Amino acid sequence: MSSPAHAFDEPKSFTAHWIATVLLIVAFVLGLLIFPPLYEAPTAEASSSVLFIGRFHPILLHLPVGALGLLCFMELLCVTRRGESKYGDAALLTLFVGSAGAVLAVLAGIMLSREGGYVGGNFTLHQSMGILGTAGVLLALVVRLLAMGRHSTELLQAYRALYFVSFGVMGLGAHFGGNMSHGSKFLTQHAPEPIKSQMISMEKWMLSFVEEPKPEKTEEKAPEPPKAVETAPTPASPAPVASGDKLVFQHIILPIFEAKCNKCHNEEKSKGDLRMDTYELTMQGGENGKNIVAGKPEESLSITRIMLPIDDDEGEHMPPEGKDQLTKEEIALLKWWIEQGASNTQKVDLSVIPADIKAAAEAIVKG
Repeated sequence: MSSPAHAFDEPKSFTAHWIATVLLIVAFVLGLLIFPPLYEAPTAEASSSVLFIGRFHPILLHLPVGALGLLCFMELLCVTRRGESKYGDAALLTLFVGSAGAVLAVLAGIMLSREGGYVGGNFTLHQSMGILGTAGVLLALVVRLLAMGRHSTELLQAYRALYFVSFGVMGLGAHFGGNMSHGSKFLTQHAPEPIKSQMISMEKWMLSFVEEPKPEKTEEKAPEPPKAVETAPTPASPAPVASGDKLVFQHIILPIFEAKCNKCHNEEKSKGDLRMDTYELTMQGGENGKNIVAGKPEESLSITRIMLPIDDDEGEHMPPEGKDQLTKEEIALLKWWIEQGASNTQKVDLSVIPADIKAAAEAIVKG
């Protein structure tokens, strides 16, 4: 039998709830003071214990997402006085669990950022909105406790407005975190065109507040050959798929990096201080040695990491286990390019590419 509507008006003690809430808020504030958010590369090396805890961030974030997502549904049931009297206590418990999970996830995420390699607009929004959303949810927890203690319908309405806004902010922050892990096109790639254009416009608008405008990219082309003296026209012959205006790095090597490497080595997330989204940064390498050694694939760190066993004891195989791995043809193309001098201006000429990888090169150039 359901509880009577006047049960909401019965006095209750929330002393234990208040103690737990205050302790949670103090833990959040102290955590931010001890590990203040960084928006640039860390200047000091973090301890192993900090990085160990930080790497639980991808696991911990699922707790608040699940609990606070469930709470959205529960709060709809609590809109009426009867619903509040029946489900209010359960909603409060769910809110506390979600708030605690959010605090743990945020602090672990800040610790993870001490590892380095997290920069750019997506990271800035992910971290800022995560902190702001968590603070909002904690404030909502306080307001709900006040509302339940004072039996105030008005405070409950204010709480729900604050909660839904805060959870929305956290959701947007999670989206930008997804962009860091899976690339900026992950969510929009298969979206219907009208929705896709709106989502991309909204992302660009939000990113414009935290990063400098990016110059428009222009496709790099090989220098045009000198014009020949005009002669009588001759019958045209079919042009090869990979014509002379294509560049090996731009049209074969870079697409491999973009598909298999640049989710972790790009402008937003440069693990090991390594970026592979431009030729210059690819050749510059990262913190662990020479990424590409022209003419010497066996001395190029990228190749040695790719060739390690996928279950390498040190976990140095790249890409990491669970990510899309390079095919043997892609590895052979990278080695061939390095052997040829790792040039940025070498033109695509299928006739000089080894026969066993020519088809793979042609397929990449075709896109």
